[in-house]
Amino acid sequence: MKCTNKFLLIFISFSVLCYSCDRYGIDLSEEQKKVVESYTFINWNNDEVSVLDFTGSVVVIDFWESWCGPCLSAFPGFQRAINEYPDDIVIIAATAGLREGRDEAIRFIENRDYDFIYVDGKELAAFLGINGIPYKIILDRDGKIMSTHTGSHGAEYEYELLLRKIR
Repeated sequence: MKCTNKFLLIFISFSVLCYSCDRYGIDLSEEQKKVVESYTFINWNNDEVSVLDFTGSVVVIDFWESWCGPCLSAFPGFQRAINEYPDDIVIIAATAGLREGRDEAIRFIENRDYDFIYVDGKELAAFLGINGIPYKIILDRDGKIMSTHTGSHGAEYEYELLLRKIR
């Protein structure tokens, strides 16, 4: 009996952990959706970057930080999708500001060759209440939120996910 209870407790704990690390759907309020769909970021050159500038493409707003292994595991898949569909996909890599800031982001960007639009996402992350990364918001070609999800299954999964979104 005790063994069964321990197994059940471990199973429930594992299920909760997996669910919290990998959620899909749209978990934003109507107000949050409106803000995201018209949001203007500031990139690391202090230029404005509006999501409205990319209407016609599928846009991924990916909240990340350089210490986050699951965040970085998705990047090669994003890049592959951009390489194959450059007119259809835009990746806005928004630092979440959980543990890092400008200096860490710049160091990362300078040592990588991804065709992403890197922006400061701390303000939007705080507004949305993001406390776990990677957190992705995917907007359709009309600039409307198509989906959100937390977590990553790696490069191949993210690549396949983007292919499904652009078709």
